[in-house]
Amino acid sequence: MSESVNTPADPNEEPKKELKDQKFSYFEPIAGMIVAIVCVIIFLGFPQIITIGFIGTPPRLIPTFDADVIRSLWFPIILWGLLHIGVDVAYLIERRYTKRLAMITVIGHALALICACIIFIPSKIVYWEYLVWVDILFEHVADWFGNILAIPNLIVLFLMIIVSLFVSITVVRKGNKAKEKEDDGSKEEANA
Repeated sequence: MSESVNTPADPNEEPKKELKDQKFSYFEPIAGMIVAIVCVIIFLGFPQIITIGFIGTPPRLIPTFDADVIRSLWFPIILWGLLHIGVDVAYLIERRYTKRLAMITVIGHALALICACIIFIPSKIVYWEYLVWVDILFEHVADWFGNILAIPNLIVLFLMIIVSLFVSITVVRKGNKAKEKEDDGSKEEANA
């Protein structure tokens, strides 16, 4: 049986490195850029489309976030989008998982989360009429359910934190795995 080791036939020839695990498709960073651009456009241009429908007398569609407050936070929203786009551009430049890409991803996501905290932590971002309807409609339901619905800003922030942590941990893990493979390849070259 033959082993599938990347040993060159000529000792002067460099071994081919397996980059299949390290590379990724262009779809990931391009999709990330599109999502960041769409989120910025929705938040700054059309924040009123993020609505909740309440069945009552009469049934109503109420915006979740206050458009004026969101538009006053234009700088951190644009900065949030640019940070995510910057991380995705780094993906396109690197084209594979590396320690440098992991560092850029962690720093970019951390700065983007700081912007997200500036945007979503203040409770004034939630539209006042939304809070009134939540209190009215869910006063006879479990308190925890009404309390959760009364903080949509923190729910969005929590989801952003979870996604950023997942992406950062995944890229760091894959970057370390790629570095280990490169180190193993260089040790094999030194031993040969």
